[in-house]
Amino acid sequence: MKNLRLVVAGAVVAVLAIVVASLSLRDAPSDDDPSPEQKVRSPRSSQAAGKVSPRRSVAGKTAGGEAADGTEASDATGMEGDDDGETAPEMTEEEKQADEEEKKVDEFDSAVDKWMEPQGKAVTMAEVDKFRDSFRRVPKSRKEECVHRALNLIPDENVMLLAGILFDKEQDKEILDLVFNDILNRDEEVKKPILQEIFKDKEHPNWADTAWILDVTGELPGASENSENNGGDGDGQ
Repeated sequence: MKNLRLVVAGAVVAVLAIVVASLSLRDAPSDDDPSPEQKVRSPRSSQAAGKVSPRRSVAGKTAGGEAADGTEASDATGMEGDDDGETAPEMTEEEKQADEEEKKVDEFDSAVDKWMEPQGKAVTMAEVDKFRDSFRRVPKSRKEECVHRALNLIPDENVMLLAGILFDKEQDKEILDLVFNDILNRDEEVKKPILQEIFKDKEHPNWADTAWILDVTGELPGASENSENNGGDGDGQ
């Protein structure tokens, strides 16, 4: 009897140990169960699990360098790249005017550059007219600088281009004086026909100066005839 009791007591202990072990295993947290910190999550944290898109950086990327939709960062920034390719703002009226004026100055400077060297032939009247018209298009505020450059670069062989400007009575007196004084400093065979041409037009702003110069040099048209006539009258007296 004593042995039977011991066997029964041992069996009971064993059953109790198995039950306790089972209960312990069931209550132990598994690896898949959330931690206590994870269980106590704010409503915003619970929504962040795949529902709230991550904040974009300035370049349109997530903190991990990818776009919010999981595509490459280059795709995510495609629209922003279009902004970089936008055309420059439209120029103001003042900027447009300045740009147009600069083009006209460049056009005349190019004409001067073309005639910097002798061409081996006389300048034609068509070329004189073209050169004059190009200078007419130069803005008034830029004419003086342009004519100074032309006077310094145009050689005697092409001086008729400058004469075309001098004969243009539409130009301001200051511009005509600059060209007139430059031609006076050229060789005699260069300036003489130009002065004689000016003398034919009494309405030219430089006519009085031209007449005085031709008179002093004895080259005034008709002066020799008048002198001979006056001399003849004196001899007859």
